[in-house]
Amino acid sequence: MAGQLNEHNQVTDRKILQGARYKFGFANILYQGEEIGLGPIHTVIIRALGGGALHIGICGSIGGIGSLVQWVGSLVLRKYDSNRKAMNAVLVCGALVAGLIGVFILLALNPAFKMYSLWGYLILGFFLAAISGVLWNIETNWIGDLVPREILGWFTSPKWIVAVLGIFCFMLFFGKAADLSPTMLTYAGMFFIVAASHVLAIFLMLTITDRVPRNANFISAGASHHERLNYKSLPLWCYIVFYLLWSSGRGAMGAFTTAYLIDQYQYSMTKIVFITGIQSVMSIIILRFLGNITDKYGNRIPLLVVSGVVAGSMFLWVASAWWGIVPVIIYQFLNGMAGHTHSMLGINFGLEIFPDKGRAGYFGFSRVIIGGIIMAVSIGSGFFLRGMDHWHYRLWGAELNHYHLFFILCSLISLSCIAPLLVVGKRTVHEG
Repeated sequence: MAGQLNEHNQVTDRKILQGARYKFGFANILYQGEEIGLGPIHTVIIRALGGGALHIGICGSIGGIGSLVQWVGSLVLRKYDSNRKAMNAVLVCGALVAGLIGVFILLALNPAFKMYSLWGYLILGFFLAAISGVLWNIETNWIGDLVPREILGWFTSPKWIVAVLGIFCFMLFFGKAADLSPTMLTYAGMFFIVAASHVLAIFLMLTITDRVPRNANFISAGASHHERLNYKSLPLWCYIVFYLLWSSGRGAMGAFTTAYLIDQYQYSMTKIVFITGIQSVMSIIILRFLGNITDKYGNRIPLLVVSGVVAGSMFLWVASAWWGIVPVIIYQFLNGMAGHTHSMLGINFGLEIFPDKGRAGYFGFSRVIIGGIIMAVSIGSGFFLRGMDHWHYRLWGAELNHYHLFFILCSLISLSCIAPLLVVGKRTVHEG
């Protein structure tokens, strides 16, 4: 393979990379697809365990934990000095935690243990999200070590298409199961499936070309400072502020959209999955050609456009006060530019601006700050909605409630994320 590597030890032969890009997609399904597919189900499980808005808000902050601990991925990579070994070690932890969540749900079969099950579910959910965040960090670094920047779009777009299809199938399966059999045995079984899929992912990872990660320290290792991350870089902080604003508004609102559809329209989980599934279909269509566009023009401008359009479309949830479910369905079509489409752009933009050395560290450091803020915002959202539960305001013939006020605030926060993308321009992070 020596003649097929560039100066960064990345593989330049597309024939070698062809299979790997689909394998990463299937791996995403196995260790993240079923967890994301459970997204709408969390609300149902929490309510079945006796929880309310505050507990749903805490659950919504779980995504922040995934960001908060991504820096651990850099330490795991340093320990194993191999992307594959690091990934498989963390996958084992994921399988164990998912299995424990299933056991805690089963405890609720005895009403006396219901409250313990609820808090066990939430606490272990944080651990599972943390593991997912570390896996995300390792996978992102692995792709960065393996694939040259000029073909990142070509490599990652099929990966995300496969992942979107798999996640939608999990959402549909879990949603239908929750409707047909809303019992603790069903909910526990879902997490046992999550545990098994982590084990399957280990075997899949053994077939992907490994690379030796290039690490940098979080703090200086001597007077030269050459090993330290460049914390003073403007592009780094623009990237962080962008994700803070984007994820805070989106994450907080996403935690309560399922509750809104259930409370406002009495929708079943199957109906909710089909509505959110519109996003998956649109993502597949957009991802099909977006990779080639970003390889040619870069990731910043597409990321700016997609972020602005999707954040603006979040106001359609407010419009549902006047026009019912129709604005929500229109939103899901536009939301196809978010989700995995936005994730691909955001990750590739990071790979574009961060240096090869210390790449996992930069992603991990940025996510520590992002994750902490997202957690605080999501938990605060639960308190806000519980405190404003009886708020109502009549405007232009429609009755606005606490959900609509909350959606307005979330939309404004996310829409402001385009500012740091305008500031960063074409700058990149230089090695510290």
